[in-house]
Amino acid sequence: MKHLVAKVLAAVLFMTLILAASAGGDSIFDSKGMGKDVLPAVGATRALGGAVAANLDPLSASLLNPCAASRAKHVILTAGFAHMGTRTVNLGQDKVTVTTLFPSLAVVVPTKRFALLTGLFEEREGRVTLADTASIPGSIYDASYKRETSIHSVPIIVSAPVNRRLFLSAGILFSFCDMREETVIDFRSAEYDDTDDVMDTFAAGESFIGAFVLDLGRLRLGGQFRTGPGMSGSLERRNSPIGLWSTEDISISSKNAFRLGLAAEPVPWVTIEGNYDRSPWSGIRLGGKALNSDKTERWSLGMQYHGDYIWQASKFPLNLGYHRGPLDWQSGRGDKIDTGKLTEEVFSFGTSIPIGQDRASLGFALEFGTRKAEARSDLEEKIYGVSLSISAVEAWRREIRR
Repeated sequence: MKHLVAKVLAAVLFMTLILAASAGGDSIFDSKGMGKDVLPAVGATRALGGAVAANLDPLSASLLNPCAASRAKHVILTAGFAHMGTRTVNLGQDKVTVTTLFPSLAVVVPTKRFALLTGLFEEREGRVTLADTASIPGSIYDASYKRETSIHSVPIIVSAPVNRRLFLSAGILFSFCDMREETVIDFRSAEYDDTDDVMDTFAAGESFIGAFVLDLGRLRLGGQFRTGPGMSGSLERRNSPIGLWSTEDISISSKNAFRLGLAAEPVPWVTIEGNYDRSPWSGIRLGGKALNSDKTERWSLGMQYHGDYIWQASKFPLNLGYHRGPLDWQSGRGDKIDTGKLTEEVFSFGTSIPIGQDRASLGFALEFGTRKAEARSDLEEKIYGVSLSISAVEAWRREIRR
């Protein structure tokens, strides 16, 4: 009976914490759904706000613009990471958190006719910690809820130029989901046993991707289509001190995704690009149950100055970016707190520096923005961060001595 009471208390407290949105951890906006979309820290991608669908810079080749790999003349190895901080104003509470996003790894291997893009990219990330103290007659207990979610993808994409103006890409993505949820209740007296409930979710699957870039000189058009990942795996539940253990097969699915980008050079030293994205993780369903909104759309704008009128931007380009889109957490489904629409808005700027006699490039970007609830002025989060990306260019040719 005591174990049953403890489990009921865990479930009730968990729902109370979620509905009251009394959160710590990395972001209050991760308390629902499976985290937020992540822009890869590859080349100038984050500095340009992710507006790279029509970008043909091979140092920025990633899942967002695989066609850029076809312009590579040598092997390119890229590693990048983003260090993000948040300051949340939540129901009168003011909390500061910091997190480092998993590094993006990209490898481009060119051949005479095509280029291969592979690597490891974090596509979705979420962390939340909820904690509170409550009481029942005769006993006080502390409770906490933690959840960490990550979705990674490994691409195998082939890119090739059809002619001088048209570039095509096609390939397969292998995606992996890892999510852990843990609810702990710690009674301050010995009347009830403490409980620790853990759920581990693992799933893997694949999707297919196709992309193009049409280069018309001062105007470029880029696009991408990606099938929804069909992921399958298992959900494992454990409870102590009862010692209960169970596992079940699960499936994770989402909708097809696409991207469109238009880049223009109004003058030879400035490039401007705008993108529309429908996230490949829109409408995530876990075992048939919807976990987020039906679709997640993002608008982004990037501008690159690469002239020499102000400084030597042909060597140290100035990158400016902006993106805006909704977050997955939606109200109107029994929530006690009506948040309305939640929106993320981020500005970014940065540059890149050639190093090692132009055999490597160091990319740098600063980002700042907000996450806001449309119907709640007291639910807002300021975000700020820095991302670094280093690309090594290697010819991998033997020196011939005569």
